[in-house]
Amino acid sequence: MLRSLFLALTLFAAPGVAMAQSQGIQVAPVLVSLSPEHAIDSIRLRNGRSRAVAFEVEAYAWSQVDGQDRLTPTNELIVAPGVFEIAANSAQTVRLGVRDSNGGESERAYRILLRELPRQEQTGAALGFTLEMSLPVFVTPRGAQANLISRTEGGRLVLTNSGSSFAQISILQTSQQRIPSPRYLLAGSSAAVAIPAQTSTLRLIATTGDGQHSERTIHVGPTDQHASLR
Repeated sequence: MLRSLFLALTLFAAPGVAMAQSQGIQVAPVLVSLSPEHAIDSIRLRNGRSRAVAFEVEAYAWSQVDGQDRLTPTNELIVAPGVFEIAANSAQTVRLGVRDSNGGESERAYRILLRELPRQEQTGAALGFTLEMSLPVFVTPRGAQANLISRTEGGRLVLTNSGSSFAQISILQTSQQRIPSPRYLLAGSSAAVAIPAQTSTLRLIATTGDGQHSERTIHVGPTDQHASLR
């Protein structure tokens, strides 16, 4: 009988957050920033379990449509090794590189998916945890910046990143509750978030790719309200 427990971990980290850990597997960093001048980097996985663990790594181009993430397999990002095993209490370095670092004036976004391979018992059954970790990778040209614009319409808050680099929504909340929202808004992308009834103001805190934090109070009224985070 096949017995396996599937766990998924998508790592949404603000710039400067260096490490994350789940089920005894530690990865650092959790966000990779590449550029035309720095087209190669690496991540390091540490296995804190009492047994060996194997992973495979896949690369995806990352885009957003109407606030929803789209992942498309790509060979633009080089990952080595693509399959590996880490002994108990040992570590593995995975190197990342972009084939063409000169991609224009706008940032390119990718995700790498690290998937644990189930271990096989002598009976042939697959046992244990199957962990998936999704890490963002950005290739950012010099001078690229986010420009997060907000407006209210029809009971929704519409967020648009008209800039050339990503923005991360750290907090979006009313005076009484936090509102679910996209954690990342890629360059050129938009997302709409439903505003709870009887809301008069929203608090929005965002972080840009260069680590800058911005906070804005958005007034919700019968007419559209516009605000810009730079």
